Amino acid sequence: MADIAHPPKFCPHCGAALPPDGARFCIACGQAVRGAADEGDDTVPDDGPGGATGPTVRLPNARVEQQVIGGTVKLPASGAVPPGLWVRDEPPGPEDVVAIYPPLRPVRGGWSGLIGRGWRPAGSEAHGERMIFHFRARVEWFPADGCGAGLRLLAEVAASSGAWEGKERRGFRFGLRRDGPMQIAAAAWHDAEGRPLADRPLPQIQIMAPPRVARVADLDDTPALLVAPEAALWAQGSQALGAYRLYRDQIMQEHTPAGRGITLVPLREGREQGRPWWGKLLPGALPPRYRARVERPFVCALEAWGERLRALREEARGLGLDLEPALAAEWWLDRQGYDGVIFTAAQSRYGAERVVIVFRRGQLARIKD
Repeated sequence: MADIAHPPKFCPHCGAALPPDGARFCIACGQAVRGAADEGDDTVPDDGPGGATGPTVRLPNARVEQQVIGGTVKLPASGAVPPGLWVRDEPPGPEDVVAIYPPLRPVRGGWSGLIGRGWRPAGSEAHGERMIFHFRARVEWFPADGCGAGLRLLAEVAASSGAWEGKERRGFRFGLRRDGPMQIAAAAWHDAEGRPLADRPLPQIQIMAPPRVARVADLDDTPALLVAPEAALWAQGSQALGAYRLYRDQIMQEHTPAGRGITLVPLREGREQGRPWWGKLLPGALPPRYRARVERPFVCALEAWGERLRALREEARGLGLDLEPALAAEWWLDRQGYDGVIFTAAQSRYGAERVVIVFRRGQLARIKD
């Protein structure tokens, strides 16, 4: 009889004790526990090109998998309740799991925190020839309006960063495959007037990185190269009709008003069907032409986008997400299921009445001359 594979009792990376019911990742070092996840469970998706690098769950405030980066829980919990979504009359108790979001911004390969952007210094200490700098952030969890007895949970999240002696650190970088998870340094319930409730039992707390929507540089795809009739057929169903040129000289990720994307400017009607004869004799004289497949775009006058952005940032804050404008735009557009943006009356910024912003290279087909 074949041996039955039992879940490991200790983390193979750092040796920390694991809970008995098959841990998916180690809360001490943040590493995934190999072989612990069941094949059919979708709470920990397989990593792929541009995918997450650590344990992930899907919570109801975003469509994307979100990364678990620490807290008091021993396992990622898809049932964790983000701020603003607790709808029961009583507040969460020790058997419940709540999710909080420290102020982090995405950087290549991880996340970062900075003094003055939600974090404050919390001292330093010598560790051999290196210095360890500590940081704290105050994060609040709150129920939906009129729920949870009006209580609010205030937590202190701790993070640290190392530097050689004589160097300073004004922030830190967090990478799931390199550093340990963040910790809860302190937590306490407060009533609606802000008074602490010392005898109120705490829920389990799960620290989450803010939702990170995969766009352009996160995805391993490229535009199709098609002759004009094939490109037109490929773009059937698109709400961005016609041919386009790149707003930039090269196909590259840009920081647009709607977050990361690729901006396209419509070509004149006479240019859509083919190149003039002199353009074919002079390679590079005319910009490449593209078709765009955007089936559910958000359409907005460019001038009105600023007001919309303020409203959606408030919507994000209502779920505990204090996001920078670009990240809030990406989160909201993805949550609503939009696959692109069409800005009208865009002459002031782009010199064109209408521009299209796509979120991935695979939404483009280059027209082959």
